[in-house]
Amino acid sequence: MKALVVSSKYQPEYSGSGLRAHNTYKRLSTSYNIEYEVVANSTNELGNKKYIFDGKEVNRIAPPFPVRRKKGMIRKFLVAAKAVWEFFYSWQYIKNRTNDFDYLHTFGNSWSVTFLTLYFKYQRKPVIRELCNDVDTPYYPIHLEPMIKKVFINDKNMIVAISKKLEELALDFGAKNVWLRPNPVDEARFFVDYENRLKFRHQLTKFHESDIILCHVANYIDRKNQLFSVELLAALPDKFKLVLAGPLKNEETNYFNRVNDRIKELDLEARVEVKTGFVENFDEYIKASDVFLFPSKSEGLGTPLLEAQACGIPVVSNKIEGISDTVIHWGQGGFYLPLIVDKWKDAVLDSLEISKWNLIANSKIILGESSTKKIDKLYVEKVQSLLNSNHKSNTYD
Repeated sequence: MKALVVSSKYQPEYSGSGLRAHNTYKRLSTSYNIEYEVVANSTNELGNKKYIFDGKEVNRIAPPFPVRRKKGMIRKFLVAAKAVWEFFYSWQYIKNRTNDFDYLHTFGNSWSVTFLTLYFKYQRKPVIRELCNDVDTPYYPIHLEPMIKKVFINDKNMIVAISKKLEELALDFGAKNVWLRPNPVDEARFFVDYENRLKFRHQLTKFHESDIILCHVANYIDRKNQLFSVELLAALPDKFKLVLAGPLKNEETNYFNRVNDRIKELDLEARVEVKTGFVENFDEYIKASDVFLFPSKSEGLGTPLLEAQACGIPVVSNKIEGISDTVIHWGQGGFYLPLIVDKWKDAVLDSLEISKWNLIANSKIILGESSTKKIDKLYVEKVQSLLNSNHKSNTYD
């Protein structure tokens, strides 16, 4: 099998879905001999470019001009020009190569995703659309919703929903073939490792053995709500400390500055460690901590909720229906509740009372449901089923 993987963003421009696409197909290539090529778009980089990331060639399709964020006629014109650019070069990429690929797998929302989705449908080849974010419709972009809907109202193509919330959305919009599955958790990295907690703590933080460390690793954007974690820390005793880490994009500098300003206003500089940049060793940050915080305002799933539980670290999360209330085992792996500081303070204290036995048992459950080995095996079975179904259909036609 050979796949064309298309992502609206791809490493080194960070996005959770882009990184997941990379890791998924790297594993599938190794374990199941699935070949693949990558087409990516960008919001930060300008111009088309071929480059190598982690040994894999990536074909970036991006216009040579930025699209301004401020609304108005200029932005509308630039968005239209961007659409034309991505449509044209996506066509240039695929026009003589249709037979090189067996199926299309898309992550995120871009004009290349749109064009290639419609093109593969026209060529009667399977399309897999992975819903990665909290969206209003599974048939994005909204401008072409009726055309995209026709792709997924039959069982020849498939929508992957990474949470119950996204599954319900797809079904409500009439999608025929929806596969609900959690994002895979790499069992080789995310596992209980209490013995090395202090080692990771000394390597990664300025805090000590006697401290209780709260960990919040995420992009510095308002939706991830680092500000709430800072407010929570202020409500807890001095022995509680907070580690904030994650990528920072230029356009999010104002929000990042707000976080730092609030830390200073609350006189928490000694109790907070702030780090920026892509977190390669995310698992070690989790393992160094006592509680993992997840106050995100909205999510497609929130893979760290699974990864932290797999490491035997309790999580305290915003209650996002169809997401946190389906992946957190209440009282065993943590808690989910509304964004109210006093309630979160109690939940953090309660999470520290969960026994190691319960956390370890919960870790086994999480890995049993979400391990890469299990999810990858199901992926291959689903793809083979799609290919067989489309082959029969085309033969009968």
